[in-house]
Amino acid sequence: MSRPFRRPAVAAALLAPLLAATACGIKPTGVVESGAAARVAVARAGGSMAYFVTPDGRLVPAPQPEYTQGGPRGSVVGLLRGPGSAEREAGLGTRVPVVGEEAAEGGVAIVVTDRLEVRLPFPVAGLDPLGRRQLVCSALSTVDPLYEAVLRGTDTTLAPARCDAGH
Repeated sequence: MSRPFRRPAVAAALLAPLLAATACGIKPTGVVESGAAARVAVARAGGSMAYFVTPDGRLVPAPQPEYTQGGPRGSVVGLLRGPGSAEREAGLGTRVPVVGEEAAEGGVAIVVTDRLEVRLPFPVAGLDPLGRRQLVCSALSTVDPLYEAVLRGTDTTLAPARCDAGH
């Protein structure tokens, strides 16, 4: 009668030399303090996001909790009121005119067809390309990413664009 193969015994016999070799000369250490945990603002699903500009010219989204139910309009109003204290502390700025909350509330309209038309209370022809991207990405932050946005200012209407936050 043959004796059954015992895998646990074989595994232990093979692992014992490996375990002994890996423990050579390493002494245990205590807990290393590294400071408080980082705090990151995270937007709620469906919440408004305004895209601000980093010092090196990248776009980053920032939650706009005051405009959570505002959809695309809320995101643009949040952007046009300018960076808040948290955004400024993080070094974020803007390349669009800061018109303040009252003017933004009264001057921004969104029309949705096969694309998103963002009606703005200032001229758009001379906007910095990064400012145009800020507006487009902010407006599109709460809708399907396949949408395009058209910026319509007091002077002209710009060609449709998609959010390109990475470039």
